Amino acid sequence: MKKTYLFCAMLVVLSACGGKPNAAGTHVLARVHFNTNVSDFERSRAFYRQLGFETISGFPDANTLAMAQAIGVRTPMQYDGTQGGEAGGYLLHGELVGLGFTGGVIDLIEFTIPRNDAPPYPKLNRIGMTHAEMLTTNIDADYLYMTGLGVEFLSEPVEAADGSRFAMFKDFDGVFYKLREISGEVGESETTRIERLGAVTINVTDYDTSSAWYALLGFEHVSDLASSESAEVAYAMGFDEPVEIRGGRFRHVADGSEIELIQWLEPFDPTPPYAVPINHIGIHRMAFSTSDIESDVALLQAQGVEMISPITPCCSGDDSWGGIVAFYDPDGVIMELVEQPVMTLMSWFG
Repeated sequence: MKKTYLFCAMLVVLSACGGKPNAAGTHVLARVHFNTNVSDFERSRAFYRQLGFETISGFPDANTLAMAQAIGVRTPMQYDGTQGGEAGGYLLHGELVGLGFTGGVIDLIEFTIPRNDAPPYPKLNRIGMTHAEMLTTNIDADYLYMTGLGVEFLSEPVEAADGSRFAMFKDFDGVFYKLREISGEVGESETTRIERLGAVTINVTDYDTSSAWYALLGFEHVSDLASSESAEVAYAMGFDEPVEIRGGRFRHVADGSEIELIQWLEPFDPTPPYAVPINHIGIHRMAFSTSDIESDVALLQAQGVEMISPITPCCSGDDSWGGIVAFYDPDGVIMELVEQPVMTLMSWFG
């Protein structure tokens, strides 16, 4: 886990946020990762490697029954314990993959027990975390490179109402990502020009309610999203009809990570987000580091936030280095807080 410690410590140093609470009173330091569950880890790992993602760290394939409950497993599973951890818990395989230590991290996991092969969101207007951004300095070159690999794009790159150029694509399981162009050095690359991960998009049922809720985690409004787009852009998003939304981009006060909150008006799909356990193919949870998990949980519970489990030692039983807890946003989308002693120590110097 040393590589993970180093990564998290660097996030704290870069954010220069210290251990002080944000304006809402929580102690969230940084986005650690968002999770993408896949059906075939080796195939998916090869795919993300072709996009330039390196292995940041591995983690145990099995764990304690308490950890199983922390990810929403309510009854003992048929896992026999022969591959580590405790019998009755979960069995998975995964890695933290990223674009170096500062480009953002994906928690890439294939679940074996419990298994869920249901397909990910079919459209971008479902409630929940539908997609995340990958930010490139040369979208045209990356589009050609990725289509050469057989990557499925919804369209060629197009220009949105805000002037940015993007193209939506899917991984091998059909999980959506947005390739968005940013300014920067183009340079030569054996893979893509993707420099970092950008915003995670969360579709909500009430924009005002969710905006206030994510402020509890330290997210501040940066800009509004265009309420409508051209027919060309709507098509590039997978729709044959006009789209109308209410949305905004939000940036974390500490580490600068971003989310987009979108309330879809047309077309609207009220289907609820992925439920527990946290094993559905697609982007199923997002994790944030904190320097005071107990205080943050108490504050969130006082605001009516529902926890999936108590704070749980993570991630090796009695030898665990910290704790985690997962909980629901106002629409049932799953978030997670992680506290690591090394991050608290680093915060003292912030």
